[in-house]
Amino acid sequence: MENSGWQAVADLGTNTFQLLVARLVDGKMEIGLNLKTGVQIGKFGLSNRKITDEGLQRAKMALLDFGRALQSFEIHPSACKALATSAFRSAENGKMAVDFLFFETGFSIEIIDGIAEAQLIFNGVTASGALDQKKHSLILDIGGGSVEFILCQGVHKIWAQSFEIGGLRLLEKFHQIDPIPHQSQMELKQFLLNQLQPVWIQIAKYQSINLIGCSGSFDTLVEMQRQYLKPEQKSSETQPSLVLKMADFEVLAHKIIPSKLAERLLMDGMIPLRAEMMVVAILVIQLLTEKLNSEEIRVSTFSLKEGWFWSNFATKKSPLG
Repeated sequence: MENSGWQAVADLGTNTFQLLVARLVDGKMEIGLNLKTGVQIGKFGLSNRKITDEGLQRAKMALLDFGRALQSFEIHPSACKALATSAFRSAENGKMAVDFLFFETGFSIEIIDGIAEAQLIFNGVTASGALDQKKHSLILDIGGGSVEFILCQGVHKIWAQSFEIGGLRLLEKFHQIDPIPHQSQMELKQFLLNQLQPVWIQIAKYQSINLIGCSGSFDTLVEMQRQYLKPEQKSSETQPSLVLKMADFEVLAHKIIPSKLAERLLMDGMIPLRAEMMVVAILVIQLLTEKLNSEEIRVSTFSLKEGWFWSNFATKKSPLG
């Protein structure tokens, strides 16, 4: 297969590595490849700001797999835009990790800060069509290492901030016993109330705000909604934006929170690489929906990597062709 305009971008997150190969056709994004693999490069190293040797080896194997996948598109790893986020930027050996992975795999990795990450997420959500042009929206992306919030009115960004309190960090801090004890749930929510003070200040300025969740845990929830509650609904992978009703979210939350990992892995629609972090992610989402008095959650299946593609190659803000 000739390159034919294909572009590749990799999102190297704390929990998951993702690879997108896409091209622009008639102003719309045509996807050639969309891979996700659980790496957990931040596991057992976040608390002491270190990427472990084991995490590096998992990252190496994932990138070697990505490199083999890119061969079909005649794209060399060095031509793939590889963006590393929270685990890399907070680790004291992050630069060493990037150099090691370049030597071993050929991927030239750029570590981006939280503001750049939030901007790319915003670009992706804008491209998905999930934003209501007439209303205020709060975009939430729950990564493994960090959580990004973007407040906007339509496609106009008002405020954005990244917090280094992602799902893997919350998991290590609060979800040490499975199923998670009620006391740990309360401690986690109190921690979030304290850490997210800038968010509460911003949302207090507006009477009505839509909650928009993107990628990761939200992809899992809408897929579970489809398989467990609404089998007639189309797969989330074929749609750039969807709606998760609060009644459905609460049904899923009450099913997931008291479960053990082994039980979550067997649930219809559960994406396996998300199963470990789903409990803490749901507790984050619950707190936000309570604060916003949400009736529904809009879900964008586009996030950072689609945002990078759209901001670099798209000329029209249109979702999937």
